Amino acid sequence: MGAQTTRLLAAVMFTDIVGYTAMMQEDEDNANRQKERHRQVLNERATAFDGKILHYYGDGALTIFNSAYNAVMCGIKIQNDIANPYLPLRIGIHVGDIAYNDEDVYGDAVNIASRLEPLGISGGILISEKVQNEISNHRDIKTKELGTFELKNVKYPLSIFAVTNDGINVPTVRDVKAKSGRVKNRLAVLPFVNMSSERGFEYFGDGLTEEIINGLTKMKGIDVTSRTSAFAYKGQNIDIRTIGEDLMVSHILEGSVRKNQDKIRVTAQLIETGGGFHLWSETYERHLKDIFEIQDGISQEILEKVQKGFEGEESRPKPKAKKSRNKKGAYERYLEGRFELQKHSLTSVRKAMKCFNQAIEKDSSHLKSSIGLAQCYMFLGIYGQMQPRRAYKKAEENIDAVLTLDDQFATAVALSGMIELLLRQDYEKAKFLLNRAYEIDPSNPEVCYNYFRFLNMIGENETALSWMERTLELEPTNLLYNAELGRAYYNLNKFSNALEQYNYTLELDSSFLAALEGKGWTLVAMQKLKKAHKEFEVLQNLVSREQKNIPHLVYTSARLGLDDAADHFIDALQIGDADDSYMASSLDIAMAYLGMEKYDEVFFHLQRAAEDKVGEIYFIFSDPLWDEIKEDSRYSDLLEQLKLTEIPQGSFFEPAN
Repeated sequence: MGAQTTRLLAAVMFTDIVGYTAMMQEDEDNANRQKERHRQVLNERATAFDGKILHYYGDGALTIFNSAYNAVMCGIKIQNDIANPYLPLRIGIHVGDIAYNDEDVYGDAVNIASRLEPLGISGGILISEKVQNEISNHRDIKTKELGTFELKNVKYPLSIFAVTNDGINVPTVRDVKAKSGRVKNRLAVLPFVNMSSERGFEYFGDGLTEEIINGLTKMKGIDVTSRTSAFAYKGQNIDIRTIGEDLMVSHILEGSVRKNQDKIRVTAQLIETGGGFHLWSETYERHLKDIFEIQDGISQEILEKVQKGFEGEESRPKPKAKKSRNKKGAYERYLEGRFELQKHSLTSVRKAMKCFNQAIEKDSSHLKSSIGLAQCYMFLGIYGQMQPRRAYKKAEENIDAVLTLDDQFATAVALSGMIELLLRQDYEKAKFLLNRAYEIDPSNPEVCYNYFRFLNMIGENETALSWMERTLELEPTNLLYNAELGRAYYNLNKFSNALEQYNYTLELDSSFLAALEGKGWTLVAMQKLKKAHKEFEVLQNLVSREQKNIPHLVYTSARLGLDDAADHFIDALQIGDADDSYMASSLDIAMAYLGMEKYDEVFFHLQRAAEDKVGEIYFIFSDPLWDEIKEDSRYSDLLEQLKLTEIPQGSFFEPAN
């Protein structure tokens, strides 16, 4: 009789020593010791996680588990066990039906797991989408999606994820692609080029790009790179095949916009990156009021291409999201407002407010404009450029208007959490709302960024860094997010990392104010006061139209021993200039007095900032600049005044990868 065959649903794990053949050629005894060590660790961990080793083959092994969670946790423990001394091991895991007997193991799950394992790197763990779905609710396992790939002898393209827990090596998309071959149905949307004579119309192309990406992400079967992953190529004349290789995408959508009075022409084309072939091209001529029709048309054309199949695979769209009405001009004003808001300066924020208000006047149900307006009010309140209580209440009115129409609008929920902190000092409710926003949409960069700000404001700097890294992963060329990553490093006293990050941000835009300011304070922390002073002089020149005197120069002048200059600056700062649009806040004045080491004045103005609810005061609790006053009893009083001694402990979400 033949061997009895057992059939079951199982998680299949392949393990394999990297470079074993070369190891054998170099030192056979050592190679055998490494093989025995692999088997010993595997046997111990498989037993601990209810696994069963079905087959050893040379330097590798096949093990099955009764759950995907056990398989992945076992893999993590194995990699941790062999980290010191290091044993180069790869692991691949899939879940599905298998059949085995005393002589053989077979089934699609075995085939796929065996194809996954060699795509990885030593010290790494690759898993399939099926495994990812099984473990997604387990927060002790962190993963990162690498994309969808075609595997040899596997019928359909496979979405591959990497485990990213501490101590686990994570391959890049390039690593996997180099071993697997072509990336499948992975699309990048390049910024639509402004071909109009109006340079200011550039915002429209950027906004249109974003909306198309948002539409495409709702389509099953396409992996779409994030909104700004491709923005590094804006304005550059680089071959599509090169961009495809760099971004690891199989297809690129590019196009242009041209405005003529109240009409617009949008040209879009879909290109296969492997050979640079044009698969589809279309030109849309519409009135500006029909912009949603343009977006839907382009998205639908691409969806149809995917449904027919770039290579014949079937794809089905996800249910379409509810679409807001677009009255004539509302959407155009929204895009212009968003373009200005992202500059993150007082002048640009005020321009953005005007645009958002115009959009809302034209269409009161334009939710994104209401969110943009709320963000503007919050900016003014945080930096003391509007009476903070009034600013936060105006922001809250706009947020509530959005949530009344859509209580699942994740950005609005996150912003309502920040209002609870800024206006009411209700940290528990702020945390609850931010957690809820993240549960609604964990891939929303604005949600992740606001979680970072919340943690930054209450001094949870280690966790805040992980949220900022996640935010930037979702939107990698956003200038503010890049600068804020520098601040996350700075708050942890990682000044070299902070300086490098600020310099990188300034390479993207040499006049971005937040990066210049952050670089200056990082140089102060590194005791490079003369260099910091020069950075702040550059900053002063850039903001001279809205503010003739900045507190940064008072600080560095005083610390450099330039007392006369510091006295002049502090007087000018407090008096202000009739032409200034920026009003020095109580926190600005406290910062200036900090440089002069006049601590009574420092605490007087900090207390005023707290009473006035100037949101910027929360940043001092993470900022090393203020460390010299943190032993003063008045600092403890300030914490009490802001209820920071009542902050919620623990239960902060960790960002998913």
